[in-house]
Amino acid sequence: MTDPVGRPAYQQVADDLRRKIAAGELAVGSAIPSTAQLTRTYGVSSTVVRAAVNRLRADGLLLGQPGKGVFVRSKPDAVARQVSSIDDLVRQVAELRERCEAEAGRREELQAEVARLRDQLDALQARVGGPGN
Repeated sequence: MTDPVGRPAYQQVADDLRRKIAAGELAVGSAIPSTAQLTRTYGVSSTVVRAAVNRLRADGLLLGQPGKGVFVRSKPDAVARQVSSIDDLVRQVAELRERCEAEAGRREELQAEVARLRDQLDALQARVGGPGN
């Protein structure tokens, strides 16, 4: 497996496996071929295969189960939707944080205004001989 553009072999293997998952050739829940089978299929070393599988695991497409094998966890489009949902949540949290900071500033302003009004009320009461006298 060689790429004229010089992409690393593990990325080429990962891309092909990703394509097979997206196309349904490797269905969600099914086991992927063994490392030995993948090395023969792609004509690469087991190190390259492991790197490709690790890339797909990191991307959320594969799930390893010790002693059982590596299984397709989800399709690439499902992972993309999940990532965009997470991005939306991050954006919403940032907006909420900004709003909370703005409200905290507004609260401080209101507390300062209440303190000024209390001072004015105390001064007025002192002038007219109100409850404090």
